[in-house]
Amino acid sequence: MNMKKLEKVYFYNSSQRDIIADISWITEKLYKERNSIVVYCKDQETVELLNAFFWGYKEDVFIPHSIEKNEQSTIDPILITTEVDQKHKHNVLLAINGVLIKEKEWQNFATIYYFFDDKENKEKENARLMWKSFSALDIACKYWVNKENKWVLAHSS
Repeated sequence: MNMKKLEKVYFYNSSQRDIIADISWITEKLYKERNSIVVYCKDQETVELLNAFFWGYKEDVFIPHSIEKNEQSTIDPILITTEVDQKHKHNVLLAINGVLIKEKEWQNFATIYYFFDDKENKEKENARLMWKSFSALDIACKYWVNKENKWVLAHSS
């Protein structure tokens, strides 16, 4: 298997944000840049919510995606799932709701976008653990916060 080296991780403090709209916007942007994306959700309810939102995201934009876990979905350009495994051939991982990512789950990705709510203790704790783990491996990390409805770089390593 051709392993990609994880190069960078972007942490987004999504407190007081519409996370579904943010994920949709960044997914559209990454897809237009010809990335293939796994959107990693903490539960099936979030998967269904994103799926519905993607279908009606914008009148003039279609975000091609799948939520099915089968052979076809492993190569779809965008997969929304509650599981990440080695079969995925995608280069970008969007992890939302502060889900904890195990090393075997992130090894196949070149870039990770990690969304967490700073006001939720478990999500904040997971984000700190992920930051420490990636930084210890000399993976470039950037931390973004939202100020006046704009994402602003707050810290990088």
